[in-house]
Amino acid sequence: MMTDKIRLLVFVIILSLACGDDASGPSDPYDLWYSQQNESIVFLSKAHSSEGELYLLDKSGEITRLTFNNRHENNPAISEDGSQVAFQAGDQSDMTTWEIYVLNIASGAETRLTNNSFIEAHPDWGPGDSLLVFSSWHDSTGAPTGAADIFTMHSDGTQVTRLTDSPWEDNDAEWSPDGAHIAFKSNRITQIAGREEIYVMNADGSDQTRLTTTFGWQSDHDPSWSPDSKTIVYSHYNGSRQWFDVADPAIFVSSWNELIPWNVFSVDLQGNAEQLTDVPYIAGLPVFSNDGSSILFLRMDFIFDQSGTLIGTDHPLILIPESGGSGQQLIPDDEHTGTLEYHDW
Repeated sequence: MMTDKIRLLVFVIILSLACGDDASGPSDPYDLWYSQQNESIVFLSKAHSSEGELYLLDKSGEITRLTFNNRHENNPAISEDGSQVAFQAGDQSDMTTWEIYVLNIASGAETRLTNNSFIEAHPDWGPGDSLLVFSSWHDSTGAPTGAADIFTMHSDGTQVTRLTDSPWEDNDAEWSPDGAHIAFKSNRITQIAGREEIYVMNADGSDQTRLTTTFGWQSDHDPSWSPDSKTIVYSHYNGSRQWFDVADPAIFVSSWNELIPWNVFSVDLQGNAEQLTDVPYIAGLPVFSNDGSSILFLRMDFIFDQSGTLIGTDHPLILIPESGGSGQQLIPDDEHTGTLEYHDW
C-alpha cells in the first residue's frame, strides 16, 4: 500500500515533469525576447487588415496596433531614441500614392512628410533623428520615373536633397550609425530589372561604390548596418528567374522552386561577403541588434498540402549570432505569424 510520503513524492515528480526542468515553473515563451537589448520591434502585419497595418511589440511582450486605416503601410523604421516610426503608406494598388509618414508612438499622431504624385518609400533615420534618407521615383524636373533615386530630408519634411541621379534603380537606402555612409541597392551596373547589388556612398552622395557582385538572376536587397558601421547585412536571392515574380501569387504557387533560396549575407566595406544562413526557402530582411551581437531576420517557412502543392507560408522572426547559424525563433507564433513582413527593432 502506498504511504502518504510516497504519494507526495509521486505528485512532486509528476508536477515537475509537467512544468519542465525548472522547479520554478514553465519558461515564458518571450524569454528570448526579454533578454535582448533592443526595447521594441515594429512590424507590418495583415492579421486585421488585408492592406496591412503597423504593430509594436514592447519589452513586456505586449503587441499594440499603431495604425488604423485602409491604407497600406510598409517599411517601418524606428528612430534612434525609440519614440517615432517612419514608414511609407498609400493605396496598395497604386504605388504613386505612396508617401513618407512619421508616427509618434506615445501619442499615435501621424505627420505626412511628402505629398507628391510619384512613389516615395523606404525611409530610414539618420543619426540623431534629425534627418531621413528615402527613395523617390522622380527626375530632376519633378516628373515621375520608373526607377528610384535616393534623397535626404529633415525629419519635418523640409530641405529635400538628391544624393543619386541614375537612370537605373537606387533603393533600400540605410544610414550608417556613425552618420558617415549610406548603403543602398542598385542595378546600375547590371542594367537589368531584378538584378540589384549592394552599394555604399558617403552621406553627401559622393564616392558611390559597389560592394557585391551578382550573376544570373541573383539579387541583393535590404542592407542594414552593424552598430560599429563596419559591416552590412543584406538579403541575397539565388533563384533561377527574376525575384519580383514572388509578388505574383499565381507564379509563386506554380513556380516557387524557381524563386528560392533567399539567404542572409554580410559584406564589409572592402567588399568581402559571407553567407550567414542556409535555409531551403526564404530568409531575409536582416537587422542587427543594438549591441551588434545578433541579427534578427524574417524566415518564410513554406506550407504544403498532401499533394505537395504550396498553400501558404509562416513568417517567424529568427535570431542568429552575428557570425551566422540556424538561430532561434525570437517570439512565439501568434495571429501575426502568417502575415508578418517588414520589421525594425
